[in-house]
Amino acid sequence: MAVLGLGMDVCSVDRVARVLHGPNGARFRERVYTPAEVAICEGRADTATAYAARFAAKEALVKALGAPAGIRWRDMEVVKAASGAPEFTLSGVAGREVKARHARVLLALTHDAGVAAATVVLEGP
Repeated sequence: MAVLGLGMDVCSVDRVARVLHGPNGARFRERVYTPAEVAICEGRADTATAYAARFAAKEALVKALGAPAGIRWRDMEVVKAASGAPEFTLSGVAGREVKARHARVLLALTHDAGVAAATVVLEGP
C-alpha cells in the first residue's frame, strides 16, 4: 500500500462555538453537518468540541483529496466504527474521488486546550 494523500487541519473550539451560537449558527450546522452528526454533537456535553473535531476532519479530507471541484461538506460524514474509532461515510464527490483512487481513508481526531485537530491519510495501491 502507498500513501495517496495526506491532510491535516486544526480548528479553534472557541471559533466554532461563536459561529454555532451566532446569528448564522443554524445555517452553518445545516450546511456543514449531516443530521446524524448534529444529533451526536448536540448529545455531548462538549458540543463545540465535537463540532470542531468533525469540521477539522472534513477539512483534512478535502486537503488529502486535493480539494476536488464540487465537493460538499455533507458529502463527508464522521461516524464511529464498530471498533469505536472515527471514520468517514462518504457520498457525492468525496465518495467518487476515494472510489476512483481505490483508496482507503484513515482518520485520526484529537482535541486539547481549546483546539481540535484531524489527520487523514489516503492509502491505496
